[in-house]
Amino acid sequence: MYVRNCLEVWSLVSVLVALVASAEITPDLIRVESLADHCLVQAEQTRCSGFNFDREDERASFDLQTEVRITPDGSTYEVVGDDQPTGALIFENCTFVHFPERLLYSLEVTELDMRSCGIRHMRWDSFALGAEKLVILLLSDNLLEELNDKSFFGAGNLQFLFLNQNRIRSLDTDTFDGLQSLQYLNLIENQLEELPPRIFDDLKSLQTVLLAQNLLTTVAGDLFAYNPRIHSVSLHTNRLEDLQEYAFRVGQEHRLHSLDLSHNPRLTVLLLNLNASRLSVRNCSLDRVNLYGSVTEVDLSDNRVRELYFPASETLEYLVLRNNSLVQMASLTRVPRLRHLDVADNPQLAPLPEGWQTPELELLDLRSTGQQELPLAALQGMPQLRKLDISGNNLTDIDPTAFPLLSQLTHFYLHANNWNCFSLRTIMDMLIRPNGITYTVDAVDPDFPGEYIHGIACMYRQPEREPLGGYSSTETESGYSASVERESEPSEAEKLRKELQAVVQYFEAKFDKIMEALEQLNDRMSSIERLNHTIWNTVTLSV
Repeated sequence: MYVRNCLEVWSLVSVLVALVASAEITPDLIRVESLADHCLVQAEQTRCSGFNFDREDERASFDLQTEVRITPDGSTYEVVGDDQPTGALIFENCTFVHFPERLLYSLEVTELDMRSCGIRHMRWDSFALGAEKLVILLLSDNLLEELNDKSFFGAGNLQFLFLNQNRIRSLDTDTFDGLQSLQYLNLIENQLEELPPRIFDDLKSLQTVLLAQNLLTTVAGDLFAYNPRIHSVSLHTNRLEDLQEYAFRVGQEHRLHSLDLSHNPRLTVLLLNLNASRLSVRNCSLDRVNLYGSVTEVDLSDNRVRELYFPASETLEYLVLRNNSLVQMASLTRVPRLRHLDVADNPQLAPLPEGWQTPELELLDLRSTGQQELPLAALQGMPQLRKLDISGNNLTDIDPTAFPLLSQLTHFYLHANNWNCFSLRTIMDMLIRPNGITYTVDAVDPDFPGEYIHGIACMYRQPEREPLGGYSSTETESGYSASVERESEPSEAEKLRKELQAVVQYFEAKFDKIMEALEQLNDRMSSIERLNHTIWNTVTLSV
C-alpha cells in the first residue's frame, strides 16, 4: 500500500514537472492592439517598422480592434478610422522570433513580406485564420530550421512562397498540404539533406521549384508525378550523387521547360528518361551520359564526359560539350534537327567521321580539339553551316578545292593555329576577304619569328604533306622530299634551316617577279624611245 502511494505521488510529481517545463517553454503572448504607432498606410501598401519581439519566451499576438459607431437611428453602423492594411503588408527592421499569432485575422492582405525578421519558429496554425486572400508570402532570409505538417494550412489561395535563405534542414511529407493554388516555391540556400518522396503531391498548380544551394544527395523517382503543370526545376549546387531515371518525368505528353542540375561535383553518371526543352548539367563530374526521351537543348560543359548516348535524338537542336574528355562523336553523326554543336576544349577529340549528316547545323565549334586537318568530308553533310570555329588547333593549310564548300560561311574563326604563310595568304585572298567572312585576329607578339597576314599569325615553311595546287615550282622543288621527311623526324636545326630556306626562296621568287617587271618596263621604254627617234627624223619644221 505504501509503495503504491509512493508511485502515485511520484507520477503526480512527474506530471507537475512536465507541466512546469512546458509552461517555461511556451512563450508569453504580447498583445498588439494597433498598428498606428509602427505602420504607415499608403494606398494598397502598408509598411511597418520597429516591432521587436526578439526573445524566445514571448510571441506577438495581433488583436487589432476596429471601432464601430452606430448611427443615431440604430439602423446601421460606420467604421471609425478605417485605416487597416489591405493589399501588401511589409515589415522592415522588425524582429519576431516566433511567427506572430492572428496576424492576418482582421486584415485583408494579399501580400505579406516578412523578410529578414529573425523568424525561428512557426506553428501549424500560423495561417489558420485570415489567410484566405493571401497570394504572395515572403519569408526569405530568416532563421527557420524546420517546417512541420500543414505549416501553411489556411492559405489555400497562396500562389508564390519564398522560403529561400533560411536554415531549413527537414520538411515533412505534409508540409505543403492544402496549397493547391501554389505556382512558385523557392527553397534556395537552405540546408535540406533529403526530400520526402511525395512532398509535392498536393501542389496541383505547381510550376516552378527552386531547390538550389542545399545539401541534397538524391532525388527519388516520380517526385513530380502529380504536378501536371510543372515548368522549371532547379537543383544546382547540391551534393547530388544519384538520380532515379524517372525522377523528372511527368506523364507521357507533359514537357518540362527547364531542368538545372549544374554544380553537383559528386554526380558521375547521368541516366534520365526525360521530356524537356532545356537541360543543364554543367560543372559536375560526369563521365557517362544516357538521355532517353525528348530534349531540345542540352548543356554538359565542364565535365569529364567520355561516353555519350542519345538513343532518341530527333528533337535535339542545341548541344554544348565544351571542356570534357570526348574522344569520338559517333553517336552524333545523324541528328536531323541539330543547329548548334559546341565541342570546344576536348583536346583528344578525333576528327569528325565521314558520313556526318546534320542538315540543319548552323554553328560548329571545334576550338582547341587537337585537329590537324579541316574535316572536309564531315562538312559536306552540313549544308546550312554558317559559323565555324577551328581556332586553337594545329592546322597548317586548307586545300583550295574546298573553298566553294566554305564560301557559305559568315563567320570563320581560324586564328591561333600553325598556318603556313603560303596557304594562309591564299585562304585570306581567295576565301575570307572576297566573301566578306568575319574572322578574329591573333594577339600580336613582337617576338614572333613569322609574319601576320591580315592579323593572322603564320610561318613560311615548306609543306609537310603533298604540296597544294597553286604553289610555284620554286616553292615545291626542294632538296628534301616529303617522303624523306616522313621517314625520319628532322632535328630542330634542320627544321630551322628549312624554314629559313623557304623564306629565302619566297623572297627570291618575289625579287624575280620584280626584276621581270622591271625588264618588261625597260622594253616598253626602249620601244617608246625608238618611236620618238623615228618620228623626229621624219618631221620637218617650217618657219
